[in-house]
Amino acid sequence: MSFRPDLVLVTGPMVGASSWRPTADRLRASGWRVHVPDVIAASGTLPPWSELSVHYARLVSLEAAPILVGHSLATVVIADLAARMPVCGLIMVDGEIPPASGRVAPGSDSFRKFVADHADRDGRLPPWSDWGDHRRRSLLGIDELARDADALAAFERDQPRASVTWFDEKIDLAPWTHIASGFIQTSAFFDHAADEAARRGWPLVRIKGTHLHPTLQPDETAAAIEVICARLAGSNTRH
Repeated sequence: MSFRPDLVLVTGPMVGASSWRPTADRLRASGWRVHVPDVIAASGTLPPWSELSVHYARLVSLEAAPILVGHSLATVVIADLAARMPVCGLIMVDGEIPPASGRVAPGSDSFRKFVADHADRDGRLPPWSDWGDHRRRSLLGIDELARDADALAAFERDQPRASVTWFDEKIDLAPWTHIASGFIQTSAFFDHAADEAARRGWPLVRIKGTHLHPTLQPDETAAAIEVICARLAGSNTRH
């Protein structure tokens, strides 16, 4: 594949950057230049939702425009980040497709209500991996990850502890839909988003896995990213 821009992997803010590491390692082994900026480590805390892309922009300094790959809530973050740096494509992985522009909260109304139901009296949330029941943990991939106690412990150590008020902020999203974009679905949570990507004619890969596929199944996730990159290359060539 001649089209080999740098890849910037952006993690969902409720988990650590290490969640991308297995997939990043597979992509590097295939010859890709991959960056996994760790905003939480650089800041010492989880920045506000409205400021996440500013923090990522400070950590990413590249000579050529990369493809941004955002997982989970980071699908919105990469759309916002695209207004702050040159990019040649976006790949959204198992998350919502953001609106074309405007003020965007983290997740849907129903998701934020679900989050609020998990807050303690002080508004503090448990670690993300403790949200929900057994069925949700299975769809997320937490149960699969828990088969390796060391891997689960490392994953849990990287999770930030957020307040429920963190979800009250909004990102003021600039227009981004002119950027070539693709979508990878890995869990049943995002059937609707994958359907929307197909409706838009985006390059699309559907995987029957879990939300944590980038952590649990890096070979398959890396291969899907390469497929989308190849299709985005064709889109960029036509334009």
